[in-house]
Amino acid sequence: MNKNFPLALTAMTAFALNSLFCRFALGTEVIDPVEFTLIRLVSGAITLVGLSYLLNDQRQNQSSPKLSQRQSLSLGLSLFGYALLFSFAYVTLATGSGALILFGTVQLALIAYHRISGHQISKSEMVGIAIALTGFASLLLPSASQPSISGTVLMILSGICWSIFTVLGKSVPSPILATKQGFLVASGFMILYFILSLFISSESILFNASGILYAVLSGSLASAVGYFLWYSLLPKIDVLDASLLQLTVPVIAMALGWLFIGETVSAMSLLSTFLILGGIGLVSWFKLQRK
Repeated sequence: MNKNFPLALTAMTAFALNSLFCRFALGTEVIDPVEFTLIRLVSGAITLVGLSYLLNDQRQNQSSPKLSQRQSLSLGLSLFGYALLFSFAYVTLATGSGALILFGTVQLALIAYHRISGHQISKSEMVGIAIALTGFASLLLPSASQPSISGTVLMILSGICWSIFTVLGKSVPSPILATKQGFLVASGFMILYFILSLFISSESILFNASGILYAVLSGSLASAVGYFLWYSLLPKIDVLDASLLQLTVPVIAMALGWLFIGETVSAMSLLSTFLILGGIGLVSWFKLQRK
């Protein structure tokens, strides 16, 4: 895992930036969830098409297996579900509550998948997992308000979709191809959803220049580039490592918030950071000792 640390840190930072962009846009109500998700996915797809061309992915991998129609559809549906449900959930959820529900769901889903797939989790590793989850809960719970039932259900479903997207990344033949296909298919579903919503909903479309900017930054920078880096990392680590790594996202987001928007960092936040990183470090150390 040590040699993959720079790639992991960059990918997790992109996820944290995505949380900040979404918080700015949806929290200040400068854009609707549907329009935000539409711009986010389409801008991400455009970015990945250009990135794929620059990397000459298709030309260099002509002998490599291509994504099947089923793989492309699975990637697109899971990404579409995650992005749309995430946006709608944050209409009624506070930032802390939403992040806790999302990453808690991802943790449970990926750890369960890791165990069902036949991998053993030692008692020592369980101690590290428990320490990291304790730190994660202590980081978010003080700022969490009582979540609405509808928002909670939507965020749980979003977390399940993200878990599926992560698991699918373990078997992709090409990270840039898989991420591009996922965004293209998800964008297609989102365009259809947007058109359908125009006929069904009587509410007017809400977005302005700042809302569009946040959505483009979320889609092009934090999502497209971040997910490409994440898919590049996934084949090099196991599902347990992938689940634990994502616990660092709120820690990085907290640091970015302090650095760029002047959010205060409490002693409890620092303790939570120590527990999260310490728990992850223990799991990695125990796995190394077992090998």
